[in-house]
Amino acid sequence: MISRISPTGDRLEGVPLVQGWQRLQALCLGVDEVYADLSLRRCGQGVLATGTIRVAVRLRCERCQGEFPWRAELAVRTALAASEAAATAVDPAAEPVLAEAGVVDVQDWLEEEVLLSLPLLPRCEQWSGGRCPVSGVTVEPLEFKHEHLSGE
Repeated sequence: MISRISPTGDRLEGVPLVQGWQRLQALCLGVDEVYADLSLRRCGQGVLATGTIRVAVRLRCERCQGEFPWRAELAVRTALAASEAAATAVDPAAEPVLAEAGVVDVQDWLEEEVLLSLPLLPRCEQWSGGRCPVSGVTVEPLEFKHEHLSGE
């Protein structure tokens, strides 16, 4: 609950319960690390959460279909509030997260932050064919034939 955050601020630090993060588990071949280090500060009718989430997962490359590691350190600046207006009042530059009845499911919120950071088209590296230096999978380069369309 937002009201439970100390007026002087609180800290959310440690390893979230990622074994329950079904959406992330479905997208990744493995989750190696998720670590949150966030400062929570009450501001008016909401809470400003700032800090980082460190992520290390294994993804399937869309090009070679091999497994590769993906790591990121996500900067978090989120306004948790019961309404968009209250979130904007907390910090207009922060990403708003609506807290229905003043409650935020911390696990859902953290999982969403990680999901939004994942690449849309995960790829090991930028290469066009041969042996992938990351996964070791060999892929033949794609060849495109250009055919001219007639107006007939």
